[in-house]
Amino acid sequence: MKRNLWNLLTAALFAIALLAVPLLFLLLPYRTFSEAERRYLAEPPKLSEEKLSDWSYDDKVETFLADHLPGRNLLVSVNAYLTLYTGRQVSTDVFCDAEGYLVEAPVDFDAKELTRRLDRIAKLGETMGLAPRLLIVPSTGYVRGDKLPKTLATLYRDGEALQQIADAPGVSLVPLAERFQSEGQAWFYRTDHHWTADGAFAAYEAYMRAAGHEPLQKDAFTRREIPGYSGSTQSRSALWLHPTDMLTVDEPKDLSITVTFSDKDGTFSSLFFAEHLNEYDWYPYFLDGNHPVTVIGNTNAAADAPNLLLVKDSFGNTLAPYLVPSYKTVVMVDPRYYKRGAVALCEQYAIDEVLFCYSIDHLITDESLRVLK
Repeated sequence: MKRNLWNLLTAALFAIALLAVPLLFLLLPYRTFSEAERRYLAEPPKLSEEKLSDWSYDDKVETFLADHLPGRNLLVSVNAYLTLYTGRQVSTDVFCDAEGYLVEAPVDFDAKELTRRLDRIAKLGETMGLAPRLLIVPSTGYVRGDKLPKTLATLYRDGEALQQIADAPGVSLVPLAERFQSEGQAWFYRTDHHWTADGAFAAYEAYMRAAGHEPLQKDAFTRREIPGYSGSTQSRSALWLHPTDMLTVDEPKDLSITVTFSDKDGTFSSLFFAEHLNEYDWYPYFLDGNHPVTVIGNTNAAADAPNLLLVKDSFGNTLAPYLVPSYKTVVMVDPRYYKRGAVALCEQYAIDEVLFCYSIDHLITDESLRVLK
């Protein structure tokens, strides 16, 4: 009797679950964006005879249902923690090291493709008549390799890539990786792949010395800490119970500037945009995020201060506030969005120095560098 009752209860619970999922799917509010994953969710696919014939409609339906499954965030997060605690991190895009840092898995390293990108940068330098310096940010996994299982640490080939860059003709690599490995294991955020203010300041010092300038001391900047920062690496990992970070900000003292963007109206007087702290992604707090071209004019600069062209990925947004006090103009170019000629910008702004600031992962994978003019 008890066994029959248990079987009946099990069958009833199973039937309720089968009914509850489609009911919740229909009744819960429709979402177009997942703040937890920081991505747009799949839209309902449109039916057509062509899509039915090549099975693409079925694939889109499956993707749509998976994205809008009731309780999806809970299920995805539970799976992420099960993967972590059962030692299966090698199959994921984000690793968690022994001290809780979320580390992006390494990208595929193609030496021939890297050579093509370096040749392109060197040719640009020849055209501009300026020797480009490369400030390449090593990956968190490479810097913190001793905190990862050996099987994961050996996957990071930053050392090979950096040696290839150092040996490349026509470019000059700013030494950075060794200092990060010896002093800077905590110079990255726990929840994000970007460097903290300490990491950006160390990179600034390295570049200024390589360019023949004296870097400012830390007391030339006002340090602020903003609690509650959750980076993009945590969003991708689905390890959403991870403790948040302290966003660290160094603001130059006694600075009078103008900031303009090629794709946004207006002239601004600050390097920091506080409205982004009310959004799911705080990183655009630095220089309003990524724009094709950002021009920063320093009205306090010395008459003989140089002008800098900073070709960058998102790491350059946190590097720029340190550079601005020492230059008359800093012109920031993001090749992912800027499709015109960098040479023309050099002429327009009388550029004296060219710096490429890139993470090692972006330098290896960013296709836009191959077509930068």
